[in-house]
Amino acid sequence: MPGLIFPCDARSPAARRESLRFPGCPAHAGGVAPPPSPLGVRVPASKSIEQRVRALAALCATPPRIVRLGEAPAGRDVVLLSRALDALGPWTDGSLGIDRRSLRLDLGLGATGLRVTTALAVLRPSGARTLVTGRPPLLARPHRPLRLALERLGAHVRRKPSGSLRVIAGGVRGGAVDVDGTRSSQYASALALIAPRLGGLTIRVRGPVVSAAYLDLTIEALRAFGVPARRESLGADVVLDVPGAEPTADVVTVPPDASAAAGRYAAAALAGESIVVPGLRRDGSQPDLAVLDVLEAMGATVDADPAGQARVTGPAGRLRAAGEVDLRASPDLLPVLAALAATADGTTRFVGAPHLKHKETDRRVTVARGIEALGGDATVTDDGLVVRGTALHPGTVAVGGDHRLAFAFAVLARCVPGVRLEGASAASKSDPWFLADVLGPCPGEG
Repeated sequence: MPGLIFPCDARSPAARRESLRFPGCPAHAGGVAPPPSPLGVRVPASKSIEQRVRALAALCATPPRIVRLGEAPAGRDVVLLSRALDALGPWTDGSLGIDRRSLRLDLGLGATGLRVTTALAVLRPSGARTLVTGRPPLLARPHRPLRLALERLGAHVRRKPSGSLRVIAGGVRGGAVDVDGTRSSQYASALALIAPRLGGLTIRVRGPVVSAAYLDLTIEALRAFGVPARRESLGADVVLDVPGAEPTADVVTVPPDASAAAGRYAAAALAGESIVVPGLRRDGSQPDLAVLDVLEAMGATVDADPAGQARVTGPAGRLRAAGEVDLRASPDLLPVLAALAATADGTTRFVGAPHLKHKETDRRVTVARGIEALGGDATVTDDGLVVRGTALHPGTVAVGGDHRLAFAFAVLARCVPGVRLEGASAASKSDPWFLADVLGPCPGEG
């Protein structure tokens, strides 16, 4: 498997991994030079789907074969969750694993991984202690709704002063439970994934529910393992009904990652190129495929290749503003779409994403700062961001260890001369080959 290849600057390879300089192309400064190299399309398998599938596979008496359709290796989030699942052990005699030794499971910066692991830890043999932890930015994020829901079901889950979660297995039961969904849908997904082994759960997700489309991915994953889960909307709330069942599957296929593809689609739209990400269709269920509708509104052409895969072709000239974009179902698209809007003709208002302040960074603020560092115009609002397109100039953007910001400003670095990224190695959290695919190989670094 090849190592990561980064764009070139004058410093050491180690320094390049933290601060990337790339000359870009002058296409949006009136020039006609082509982009630096063809866009790569080696995306990993869907991180969101793979994490759900791996969690359910751990609950199978006979784990299925998991087929990953993405070409790139898994990012750190999936790797760390997989390690945690290995440590928990296989489903044996009614519990997850067979021993009661204390475990310390580090999920890095992976919020889905931490929340899923916390839920799974309650299924260990009675009395087994598990410390679920991660890096400080992850521990500072809100996990209380999941902890409270598990405690209502009889579990013992306590928050340590560090923010880590201490789980003592035993006493948990199925039934009905409410969980807050106004900050994240991941709490409800974590509960739903363990529900088959609790004898079933009816989960009322109190709304308005953010990122509700990801609950559909959880339902799809459960059904792939033979669990007839259902979702129902009740006003602002969502109800998930997951019966007790024996999760089982022979082979489960994980499609390519639409979130990783979104950055490549955006780069093609900005640079006037045409790309197809193998295996991704416009009618897929991953929420971040919504990027295709927005790119079309901005002037890109979105159609299908002969195999029915989504194809994005950027316009010959400047992108236009998208007007109002509601990101309630796909908030992770804000950074990359805001980066495009910063170069577009007109004003784009992003709404429906107040909970972005609870991500790796307050993405509304950090995206606005990044745009302003390049001479752009962005204003933070209560539920999103307003971006006014203008000519950008060279500058340095600190991505704050946030992989979504690394994606977004790498897209700009491809086509805006003189953009420099600090902390860009954060991209490997979910997409190890993104920088090489978008910014091109570094000459002389093999």
